[in-house]
Amino acid sequence: MSAPPSTYQTDLSHREEIAVSGAALSEAPWKLAGAAGVAVAGADMLAHLAFLHPELFSPLSEGVVAFFAVAGAGALVRSRHSRALRWARSRPWRFAIVPGAAAAIVIFVLTMLHGSGVFGSGFTALWHGAIAYGVTGVVGSVVRPSRAERGS
Repeated sequence: MSAPPSTYQTDLSHREEIAVSGAALSEAPWKLAGAAGVAVAGADMLAHLAFLHPELFSPLSEGVVAFFAVAGAGALVRSRHSRALRWARSRPWRFAIVPGAAAAIVIFVLTMLHGSGVFGSGFTALWHGAIAYGVTGVVGSVVRPSRAERGS
C-alpha cells in the first residue's frame, strides 16, 4: 500500500525553503519573544553587575539568542494554520535555519560594534546562532500540533 500524496510540495529549492521559513516566522509571537529577550538580557546584566563585571554586549547577545529562539519555537507551537507553518512543523530543523541565521547575523554585528575582530565576531555569532537553531529545532521536533491542526 502506498502512502497518500502530500498536501504540500516537498521538493523545494533552498531559496524557496528560506522564503517559506520566513513566512512561517512571520507568525511568531513577537511580543513574547521580545519579553523573553529583555528578561534574559536583564538577568544576565544583573549577574554581571552582581559579580562586579559590568558588560553590555554579552547580555545583549544572550537576549538576541532568547528573542530568536522563542520567536522560532513559538511560531511552531502556535495554533495558527497556514501552509508555511504546516511545512515548518513537518521540517523543524530546516525551518530552524532562519532563526539561527538571524541570531547569528545580529550578534555578528553587535560583536563587530563591540570591537572584536572578524574571526572573534564570526565565532561568537556562529555558536550563538547554533544555540537559537538548536532550541528551535528541538522544540519543533518534540512539540506536536493539536488534533485540530493535524486534520487540516
